[in-house]
Amino acid sequence: MKNDEKVMCGGPALLVPAHLSFGQHFLDKIRENCLRQDGVALIDYHTGHKVSYKELLEETVSAAVGLQSMGLNRGDVVGICSENRPEFVTAVMGAICCGAVVTAFNPQYKADEIQHALNISLPKLIVASENSLKKHIDVFKSMPFINKLIQLNGEPVQHDVNSYSSLLVPTNPNTYVPVEVNGTDTVFIFYSSGTTGLPKGVMLSHLNALYVSSSLDFGYTRESCIRFLSILPMCHVFGLFSVIHYLGCNKLLILMVYSPVDYLKAIEEYKVNLLIIVPPIAVFLSKSDLVQKYDLSSVTRIWCGAAPLSQETTVGVLRNFPNCQKIIHGYGMTETSFIIIKSYDTLDSEQKHGSCGHVVPGMKVKVVDINTRQTLGSYERGEVCVKGPLVMKGYMNNDQANVDIRDDEGFLKTGDIGYYDSDGCFYIVDRLKELIKYKGHQLSPITRIRGGIYFVSEIPKSGTGKILRKVLKASVIAKK
Repeated sequence: MKNDEKVMCGGPALLVPAHLSFGQHFLDKIRENCLRQDGVALIDYHTGHKVSYKELLEETVSAAVGLQSMGLNRGDVVGICSENRPEFVTAVMGAICCGAVVTAFNPQYKADEIQHALNISLPKLIVASENSLKKHIDVFKSMPFINKLIQLNGEPVQHDVNSYSSLLVPTNPNTYVPVEVNGTDTVFIFYSSGTTGLPKGVMLSHLNALYVSSSLDFGYTRESCIRFLSILPMCHVFGLFSVIHYLGCNKLLILMVYSPVDYLKAIEEYKVNLLIIVPPIAVFLSKSDLVQKYDLSSVTRIWCGAAPLSQETTVGVLRNFPNCQKIIHGYGMTETSFIIIKSYDTLDSEQKHGSCGHVVPGMKVKVVDINTRQTLGSYERGEVCVKGPLVMKGYMNNDQANVDIRDDEGFLKTGDIGYYDSDGCFYIVDRLKELIKYKGHQLSPITRIRGGIYFVSEIPKSGTGKILRKVLKASVIAKK
């Protein structure tokens, strides 16, 4: 960590693969895993279906060739809408090997939400699970730019829907070469959380994606964690990149759709070593009586991101996982590809409660005064701004938003309020849009309340635990 005139730097940039294709990078990693030992790569917890690394490689390449035969070309957009399942991975990486752009839709989207996202990315082809098609097929068919629908599992819900299995074209995976791309080509379009407004399409490049893989190894001890339980939705940047990365690291991944009891059963049954969670799951693991009924002794590491985690919750989780040596905190956003600040995984590194860690290599982070935009020093609170190879290409078809989100020095304005201490550890304490203006002062919502209290049955949250302010505000206004 270096301090360059109050700009915190994560050190020299990490090396990324010379070939600038994320698809080629993935295939190379999976081929290496097959040579080491053709073990199990993926298990669908709900069906028990297992996919070996050899099968993962073969199906990815077969999907790529099949998609190309259907007319998918470099730069075309493919939409995927599904719950977590093994075919999600092969469909996504197969499309990327074609040089296509992949955009992922949350299967929980309502009709107007998925329509909004579709009109941003304009996919020509949709790959979806049976449940997602049953829910959204009318919206998909109403879009003139969508030419084909492909169903991942089950019998096609309508006669003009293609099955994923019929798409696959058996091909020698060891001789297949992905379509050549430029590192700056867009590879993913994800959608911003939309907690305060409509989601925007976030474009990530092949270089962004390659750098995610490199940065995930920063401060990470990989030998101790072999089995990884994934519950984060792969339609989200955190969920998809973590799955793809750990497959490249020769891990066994158990995929599931979250429910409290099944989650604990899966940890016990598969002797899971590594969990990747968000704060709502952490709260459950720290407080629920169910936790005591299962053997969770296999867990040695827990990753937590997407929203701040309190000290009380951290202590509670560690109390219930006797062999968990550390909870690794991280901070990032869709617009930064993945995590840009994270705590070290090594056991001899200090874990500061409330801190999300240090800046990862290659990235620069500064904290600025929200009024004067002057760069602040340690322990001074302001807006966190970031710059470096993990920052997105930009928002799709939204020039004004692209101008608004960057400052005069090219730093991306995160909208988060935070500070760093004398050791360069960062702390995220608030959201800029949630600050309340009162008599000329910017106040956090956790100050004394003067406007009264409204009681609601539940707080609406996104799949990653972020409070949906626009939904909450609308429900309160409706009750007035």
